[in-house]
Amino acid sequence: MNRCHCCLRETETDFCRTCSRKLFGKDRFSAMLNFSLPDIAQALDGKPQRISISGAQPKYSLKTEGKGLVPTDRHGTYILKPATSMQFRLYADMPANEHVTMQMARQIFKLDVAESALLQFPSGEYAYLTKRYDVHKDGTRIHQEDFAQVADLSSEEQGSNYKYESLSYEDIAELISGHVSAHAVSLEKFFRTILFNYLVCNGDAHIKNFSIYSPNKEGVFELSPAYDLMNTSLHASDSRTALDLFKDEDSFQTDFYRENGFYGATDFMEFAKRIGIVETRALRFVKDIVAHVPEMDTMLDQSFLSDEAKQQYRESIRDRVKALTA
Repeated sequence: MNRCHCCLRETETDFCRTCSRKLFGKDRFSAMLNFSLPDIAQALDGKPQRISISGAQPKYSLKTEGKGLVPTDRHGTYILKPATSMQFRLYADMPANEHVTMQMARQIFKLDVAESALLQFPSGEYAYLTKRYDVHKDGTRIHQEDFAQVADLSSEEQGSNYKYESLSYEDIAELISGHVSAHAVSLEKFFRTILFNYLVCNGDAHIKNFSIYSPNKEGVFELSPAYDLMNTSLHASDSRTALDLFKDEDSFQTDFYRENGFYGATDFMEFAKRIGIVETRALRFVKDIVAHVPEMDTMLDQSFLSDEAKQQYRESIRDRVKALTA
C-alpha cells in the first residue's frame, strides 16, 4: 500500500483523490515529475531558471499543463524545492522534512499552512512542492508583503543579516496589530505558529518567513498561511529561534531563561501577555503544543524521511517538550 504524497494516509495511488483534487484539480495525479533537475535548473541559454524567493534551497516555478507539471517563468502556481544543498547534513531529507512538518502543522495542530506535497524526479530524488496561495487560478498575483517589506527593511540598509537581527517576534506582533484588520485572531494564529516552530526546532523562522496578504479585498490584510516550516536542526547547528521573542531582550530575561539559557513555557506566557493574548488561552495553547507527540511520532513513521532523520526528529522534539513543560 502506498502513502499519499500529500496527507501521508494509505492509498493505492500516489495521491488520494481528495488531495489530488485539492492540489491539482484532478482525480488522479502522478507524484513523478516528467523532467529532471538539470532540465529545470538550466534554460536553453545556460542561465539558471530560479524564482527570487530567499532561502538556502533553490526554488523553481511550475504550473499544471495537461496531466502534469511543467516549469514556467510566467504565471506559476506552484513552487518546487529540490534537495540540492549538499553543504547541509542529511540534505537529501530536506524535502521530506519540510513536507512532514507542514503536514504536522496542518493535520495535527490545525494551523493555517500552505498546501504541499512531495514529488520525485525520474532519478528518484525527492522535491518539495507547495501550491501558491498568493496567486489566482489564472496566475495573477495577490498582494502580499513579508514583514521585511512591511517594516521597510533591506540588506542594503540594515546589513546582510537583517532577516534575523532587525526585529523580534514581539515587533512582528506589533506590526500585525497595526496592519491586519482582525488582528486579535491573527495574533493568536501567530503565537501558535511560533510555538509550533519552537517544538519542531525550526531555527530559520525569520522576518521574511511571515507575511500579510489581501486575498479578498485590496488593502484589507490578513496574516498569510504559514510556509517554510521544517526541523532545521536536522541539517544545521542553528539557534533555537531565528529571532528574539522580546524586543527588549538585551535588558529583560525571565528567571527560566536566565537559569537555562533558552526559552521555556514561562517565556512564551510572557510573550503572549505582551502581545495581548488572554492568559487562559495562551496557557491552553502551550499545553496543547506538547500534547500531540504520539501523533507526531506516527506521522514521522508514515513520512518519506530516512530512518536516521526520523530518529533525530523524534529526539529533537522531545528536547523541546522538556523546555516547554519545565
